[in-house]
Parts: sequence; structure tokens; C-alpha cells
Amino acid sequence: MGEGSPGRPVVEEQLRDLALLRAAVEGGLDGMVVVSADGVMIASNRKFQEIWPIPPEIVASGDDDAALASVLDKLVDPDSFLPRVHELYAQAAGSARDELLLLDGRVLDRYGTALRGPQGDYIGWAWYFRDVTADRAAAVDAERLRALVAVARALADARSELDVLSVVSGRGASVLGAQGAALCLTEPDRASVRILGTTFFEEDLRADVATLPADAPLPIVHVAATGESLFLADRAEGLRQFPGALEVYVRARTEATAAVPLTTHGTAIGALAVAFQDRKSWREADKVLMSALAALTALALDRLAAQGAEREAVRHIRRLSETLQRSLLTALPQSGRVQIAARYQPAARDAEVGGDWYDAFSTADGSTNLVVGDVAGHDSTAAAAMAQVRNVLRGVAQTVQASPAGILSALDGALDRLRMTTLATAVLCQVHPVPEEPDRSALRLRWSNAGHPPPLLLHADGSCELLADGPADVLLGAHVEGRRTDHEVGMPPGSTLVLYTDGLVERRNRLLDDGIAALRRAAEELHGLPVEELCDRLVARLGAEGEDDVVLLVARVVG
Repeated sequence: MGEGSPGRPVVEEQLRDLALLRAAVEGGLDGMVVVSADGVMIASNRKFQEIWPIPPEIVASGDDDAALASVLDKLVDPDSFLPRVHELYAQAAGSARDELLLLDGRVLDRYGTALRGPQGDYIGWAWYFRDVTADRAAAVDAERLRALVAVARALADARSELDVLSVVSGRGASVLGAQGAALCLTEPDRASVRILGTTFFEEDLRADVATLPADAPLPIVHVAATGESLFLADRAEGLRQFPGALEVYVRARTEATAAVPLTTHGTAIGALAVAFQDRKSWREADKVLMSALAALTALALDRLAAQGAEREAVRHIRRLSETLQRSLLTALPQSGRVQIAARYQPAARDAEVGGDWYDAFSTADGSTNLVVGDVAGHDSTAAAAMAQVRNVLRGVAQTVQASPAGILSALDGALDRLRMTTLATAVLCQVHPVPEEPDRSALRLRWSNAGHPPPLLLHADGSCELLADGPADVLLGAHVEGRRTDHEVGMPPGSTLVLYTDGLVERRNRLLDDGIAALRRAAEELHGLPVEELCDRLVARLGAEGEDDVVLLVARVVG
């Protein structure tokens, strides 16, 4: 209790005889004991006996030595207790204040003041005790909160797993008083783990445990495998659960330890452990701090993994870009009624795949499906997005028996559920027979346009029709309310459908409509060529000066 406590002035002013002394002691707000100059306990109050639970029989016996022994048995550092008391008694004046740590984890504030009688003669000392455990714990918790904030900020700058370990052990685990820390990271095959330890552990030990089986008999490995936290007060408790860990405990100079799982997205990716050279009693606040440190550590590791995965994905996409391009040039279906040809030209000489694509495939209802689309960009990101949209569209079309508008609407929903933020244009066409048509050689073309340049229909007589019945529907992935529409037209023998991306018709120095008009004129001029040659000639004439990817897909109905 601080100097000036309500009980102290009363004691110091009114202690004139033993009766008054005992009355004042009993009325004190703190635990209080008065000890005579020759070391005899004159009086104590109930609060003192609550703070120092001295057995009642010792109190009743008045045995000062036994009472003192009971007090010493409860102290963390009894050896320094008596010398300090003797030093103060020798002065016979003044006051003193310090804190006592008890084995049960409590912290006591101790204040002592010398007492003098009415004639100024030295009587002894009055000692006041107050339990300040909660106050000290609050101060520690505040410091821990500051440490957590510092850890969070530092982890944001971590660039490697060792950086993460350094931050957590240096600014986080040190608040617990830990001497060492380690990360246990589960390998992707979940059959083994990697352990990274701080320099508190000897280099040879760190090398020996760098890679271990996932069932190694160590607390940190067990926690990584099970996701269950462990708080072990001493080595004996640890060895009861993990008898095979004795050698590591000895080499690590570890007595107490704790290990907490590292979890991201509901999955344990490893564990964080701290080590102590002395025994430790684990408070609930300690466990909360460890869990918070583990959560921050897991977030940092997840961020690093995501960044590493992103870098690897870019490298992977670059390596596979040629393969992706070839996948776009897969064999086109030839139904006997429809001849199909296609061309793809990248935007830049060193680009393997951009955002433009085409596809052609048959579905169970006998339709030939033709599609061209465009995802913005000419790099690996555009290539990846294009491949995703193309493949999802093909899967939807094979699963959903619907018109082009119905398939594109289903594709919108799939992209949304897959959380793909890609925006793309596309036009999807279905060429199919119509049994009720008098001319069995004619086919029907049904299409739906999601923000793409309109198809061209080149008739057998060489005339060319722009299939633009009103404005196109919204782009794929736009998440805009609106109904997609189907359009339909006949395709008698000799009809040729021309699908393309804007790279074929768009130029910096002219309007898109002018480019489409140029394509239309070229198609009319070249209409008599076979579909393969028609593709080559159109790309050569219109795509040579282009700055964007070029896709061209041509389908002709034969008799």
C-alpha cells in the first residue's frame, strides 16, 4: 500500500500503548503486522492472515520463528528477505518499500515504517502488505498489447520465414520472457515438417531438427499435426507426454515450453513454439498472448505463401504459354456439314498468349458451337484469365442444354460463384439442323453476343451481312442486371460465318465501324476461297498492322 494510506496515519499518530496499537492494526485496510524491536510479532490483523495464510495453530501459539518460517516458505526469493529486514531494523528509523513475489504467482506490495513511542523511544516496525497482482498483471497486459501492435507492424514488412521468426521471437515471445522460439511448418505432402529455430538453440541442434517426420515425438511437431495447443510448465511434464523428446530438451537447454498451432483458412499449416530455461506457470493471459502471436504469424506466413505462389504462377504461366497457345489450336470439329478454320495471332512478337481466344465443339444435341472472346491484355495474366473463361464456358455448354443466351447467362453465374473478376466479351453461336425445314440441306444459326464485335454472315453469292440486330448485351462478368438475348438466321449451303476479335479490325487511327466495314469488303472479295485460305488471306490483309491479338474463326455450310 502507498504511503499515506488511510490506515497508516491512524497507526502512526495513535500508537501510544499496546491496546491502541492492536486496535489500530485490526482496523487497517491492508494486511498489517507490527513487530517489536527485538523481532517479536506484537499484533496482526485478519487481512494479514488472509494474505499470508499462516496456519491458525502457529498464530495461536505465538511462535514467531514458526510464523517467519511459514512466510519464507511462500516466497520466490526467501534468501533476500531476512537480510533486508535486519538491515532496516538496525537503522531503527525511516521507511522502506519493495515488492515480494510469491510462489503461487501473487505479487505483494510491502511498505514498512519504524515506530516510536510517546517519549520517542524506538518500538519496532509496522509492515503493510497489499496484493497488487491484478495491477501488475494489467501493466504486463498493456505492455503485451503494445508488443502485439509492434509485432503486427513488423510482420507486415517480413519478406521471408526467417524474418517472421525473428519478429515473433524478438518482439513477441520476449514479452513472455522466452529465451528461444521456433516455427514448425508442415510440408505440402503433410508427411514431414520443417523446423526453423532462433539462435538460442545451438546450430547443430537446428540442423538436426530442420526436417523431421510429421509424427516426430516433439511437442511442436505434435501441435502442428493435431492443431491442439500445449502449455508445459516444466521438462518433467513435457517428458511425461513426449518421452522421446529428452535429447532435444537437454540439447535445447529447455525447461518449460509452449506450442500453439498456426492456422490459415481453417487448416493447420504448422506451429509456433517458445522455450524457457526455467519452470513457468502458465497464466490464461500468457495463453491468450501465445494464441495472438500464432494468429499474426500465420497471417504473415499466408501472405508470404500467396506472394510466392503468385511469383511461381507467373513463371509457370510463362513456361506454359506456348502450351496454352497450342491448346487453342486443338483440332476443330468437322461435322461433314460444317467446315471450320481458325487463326490466332499474338499481339507482340514475344507474346505467346494474350486475352483473345476461340473455341469450337459439338454438344449432345448435335449442334456445332462456335465462340470467340476477348479478355483485356496480352500478358500472362490475360492468358490465365482467358484460359479460365474459355474452359468454364466449354464446361457449361456441355452441361447446360440451352440456347447461346442461356449458356452465357449460366457462364455469368459460374464466374460469379468462382469469384472471378474477369471482364470479357464473347459471341457464342450454335449451328444446328432443323428437321422441320423443307430444305434439309439448310442449317440454322443461333447466336448471343456479350459485348463483342458483331459476326459476319457471308452468303454464297458473295454478299456479306452484319449480324447486329440491335446493341450487343453486356460483357461477361459485368454483374449487371439484364437479360441476354438470342438471335437466329438461316444458313443455306455456301453460307460462311465469320467470327473475329477487335484486333483484326481496330486501329488507332480509325473507328471500329470503319474497320468492320473493311473486313466486310475483304470477305466479299475473297468469298470464293476455301475456308483455310480465306482465314490466311483475311489475317494477312487486315491483321498485319494490328497492335492487339487477332482471332479469326470461319465456319462454312456445305451441301
